[in-house]
Amino acid sequence: MRHVLPLALAALVLSASNAAAGPERVAFPAGYRESFVRYLDVDRPDRKTKRFFYVNPEALEVATAGAPLPDGTVLIMEDHPVELDGEVPRRDAEGRFIAMPEITNVFVMEKQPGWGEAYPADKRNGDWDYAWFDAAGSLKHSDPARYDGCFSCHQSRAARDFTFTFFKYLEDLKR
Repeated sequence: MRHVLPLALAALVLSASNAAAGPERVAFPAGYRESFVRYLDVDRPDRKTKRFFYVNPEALEVATAGAPLPDGTVLIMEDHPVELDGEVPRRDAEGRFIAMPEITNVFVMEKQPGWGEAYPADKRNGDWDYAWFDAAGSLKHSDPARYDGCFSCHQSRAARDFTFTFFKYLEDLKR
């Protein structure tokens, strides 16, 4: 009987931590630029920004085109300002924006089992959660309401496991 209370308390702590939705449960992946796979670069003329997209190698290794992404998948979108000629972005020989080395934002989406259960059904994006960091890995916003835009935008990609670029990348690899 004396073991029942500690086990019950441990179960309560685990279930409470699993239910705490929000950006604090998404870890900043330290060293991701060296250890993750950069799979896409996107020029954003509307923001005069270049975005680099990364995936953790463990997820890339087991992900299958057309299937839900595995638990533990971490996707990163890293923003860089671009070199400007006046107000116009400078382009390289291939016509792509030239990114500055400065990182202005690091957006992370992470998928873990049961994470979606902490959100109401009309907001839920499977088992994904989101966080917004600065380049040093400090959370820019801890208020979960600041991430409502992430959830509402990604809901439009439910058939692609709530992702925009990586699911498409996997489909293109299959061809």
